[in-house]
Amino acid sequence: MKRIGRWLGRLLREWGPVILAVLLIRSFLVESFVVPTGSMLDTIEIGDFMLVNKFIYGIKAPFTSQTVIRVSTPKPGDIVVFRFPEVPDVPEPAGRYARIFPQGLQILPVFWDREKKFFKWHIAPNYVKRCVAVAGDTVQVIDKQLYVNGARPIEPWVVHNDYRRLPGLKAPADSFQEWWERDRFYQSELSPYVRDNFGPVVVPPGHIMAMGDNRDNSEDGRFWGPLPLEYVKGRPLVRYFSSRAVENPPNFLKVVLSPWAIRLDRIGRIVR
Repeated sequence: MKRIGRWLGRLLREWGPVILAVLLIRSFLVESFVVPTGSMLDTIEIGDFMLVNKFIYGIKAPFTSQTVIRVSTPKPGDIVVFRFPEVPDVPEPAGRYARIFPQGLQILPVFWDREKKFFKWHIAPNYVKRCVAVAGDTVQVIDKQLYVNGARPIEPWVVHNDYRRLPGLKAPADSFQEWWERDRFYQSELSPYVRDNFGPVVVPPGHIMAMGDNRDNSEDGRFWGPLPLEYVKGRPLVRYFSSRAVENPPNFLKVVLSPWAIRLDRIGRIVR
């Protein structure tokens, strides 16, 4: 037992500072993120691995959405990585899982499964989209064209790959705003009616409007509503790796075993 204790002590002394440094860097400065979907084509490809600048918008408490120090807020045109707002903080169904750490001190996102009598790691997935409007802006989409405060922004990155123009939803402005903020358009019978004709809505305080560059194939703020600023994690910096072998959800073993799928021409490029 003494030998095991000495071994554990030596291991903690040697690797403890390294692990702590990695956790601090990941929590406050830079985090890795892989893109498994095509909602940001052609700006970001499926299988792009990116480093995300987490400090640019502020410092958050580890494994929470709580901002400790606010540095700045996203501007229209910024690509942002954020916690997907439709996944709850506590895994579902309600009542099955109990927090290990209290709400105000979420050291790790670990829960106790009352049915399986075991631990469960639960953290909402990260999404990447582009900020198109900020609080107070009026947003509308007419026949696929975005309008912000009545004007069409310059968006050279936007692509449309579906020739169809889906009809809009006939609803009073107040009702549309309320339905949008209450996620009525997310994965519902109303979803097809907001892709190509949307709004007008006003982005509420403390939120932004986020949309994918691949407008005809992007599940974004048109459907799941305004994005709370507290959920924004950072802005992509650079692609450090890229592979055609990435699936949704990512299978990293397949990526490692598929060296022929690596896209060397995308590695090292700045994300804009």
